Amino acid sequence: VLDSLLKQSKKTRQDDWARALAVLGPDGKVNLWSQADAGWIVDSLRGESPLVWAQVFRELPRAKVGRVLAELPKEMRKLVKAMSSHVPVDQVWTILKRRLESRFPSVSRELWEHPGDFEAFHRLPTEPFLQLMRELGLSEMAVAFSKVDRTATRAILHRLGVEDAKELRRRIKQGGNYSLETMREAQMNILSLEVEKLKTEELTLEIGFSVFSRAFGPEHRGLTSIFVYKLPPKHGYVLKRYFDLNIPRNHPEKAQRLRERIIGALERIRPQFS
Repeated sequence: VLDSLLKQSKKTRQDDWARALAVLGPDGKVNLWSQADAGWIVDSLRGESPLVWAQVFRELPRAKVGRVLAELPKEMRKLVKAMSSHVPVDQVWTILKRRLESRFPSVSRELWEHPGDFEAFHRLPTEPFLQLMRELGLSEMAVAFSKVDRTATRAILHRLGVEDAKELRRRIKQGGNYSLETMREAQMNILSLEVEKLKTEELTLEIGFSVFSRAFGPEHRGLTSIFVYKLPPKHGYVLKRYFDLNIPRNHPEKAQRLRERIIGALERIRPQFS
């Protein structure tokens, strides 16, 4: 992209710039390209030249540069560093940036700055957010299996990793004061996931993603991409699938109760990363 623009005649470049600048996105939007997990950025620029990569690194938040570099092949990293002193013409970078932004969703600045009920989760970095999803998964299983027979409990424990199984066993033994409706909802949620098809290392997180998606109503649809792109693609695609599945059928009152429950889960694990 950038290489071909730089090789064009001055007049051709100016004509292309004018056309590109005429279709720039609306004001008041926050594009997620620079906020996204490194994996999304690498996927979106796969096949681009080292020169393009070098210009992108100039614009990335400093904290993200190392993570994106780590995703690139060693030879590409060397080439990108060799190109790092090249400074593009402003208009060229403007067009390149817009093309890059076209590969990512945008959210309104109002939603980005004031996400309402999801403020606490929006501000979490990726690792604490994944910790929250694990906590939601463990909590959901503890509720679902709190009153079932040992055979069923043993079956789910055998599907988990060692640490998650140990923690779930502790929570089930500890017990809790759950309503029959709450237990049934948790059980139906887990049954709907076809857990026997999930890998051991995915199970707890996937249940957590399902719980989180049930806290969103249709009015929150504009926020979902923030959380999808916060995660590595392998997790982001899973969360998006649950958003698409659950948001149309989520009940407002149940979603509100779930948001309160998720806030409680966040408070339980906050000492781990504060």
